[in-house]
Amino acid sequence: MRVSVFCLILLCLSVSLCAAQKIVPIDKLTQPVSIPTSNPAVISDKEWQTVNDAMRTEDWKQSSELSSQLLNRVKIENEAKQLAQLRYIYLYSLAGKVITYSMAHSKVNEDAARQELGDAADNLVGQEFTMPARQFLADCNKVLNYICRVSKDGNALRVTATNKEGTAIHSFETVLFDQKIDLKEFIGKEIFLGGTLAKIDFNENKSNLWIMRLSFVKGFVRVVVAR
Repeated sequence: MRVSVFCLILLCLSVSLCAAQKIVPIDKLTQPVSIPTSNPAVISDKEWQTVNDAMRTEDWKQSSELSSQLLNRVKIENEAKQLAQLRYIYLYSLAGKVITYSMAHSKVNEDAARQELGDAADNLVGQEFTMPARQFLADCNKVLNYICRVSKDGNALRVTATNKEGTAIHSFETVLFDQKIDLKEFIGKEIFLGGTLAKIDFNENKSNLWIMRLSFVKGFVRVVVAR
């Protein structure tokens, strides 16, 4: 199976996830830090970079706690949809914690991480999300981490989002649009996909092969513009 690792772009900060790395056990990670900012209503470039670094190294404890802190502090959305991006990062990171503890056979920590993810998901249903920039493909046969069409549904797109090694699926994501979409001009390009979280389902078998299904409505697309 061919896996293309997606690039997470936060505002104008680009994070390359192209180099395969082993998952770092969470219990060996450094403690999350809070970054003071002169304006509590604004997310600084330094804060974005810190979240970026945690995502790049798959430090799920760090990225989940930092994104949670920012979501609790900043309440007003902006043009870049930073809060919408953070909501996705938060859930994706919490799913990463579940995967890491599961792979480490740490049952107590895994159960706690699943509970944390479930609680966070309940609070975020009905809120707007923006997913990381991913490439849109016309043919998605046997690939992961691409934006793909939903078979026999011209009003929806889908993504299978994995860790960098492609060994575990954080989420199956489906975005439903209000009307049929024509993305011919975007084939092969990177786009931001977003929508309102309508429903979240978890793997009843509690397997780390996949953690959750995210269903979005009121879908929208933003094109990645080179700067």
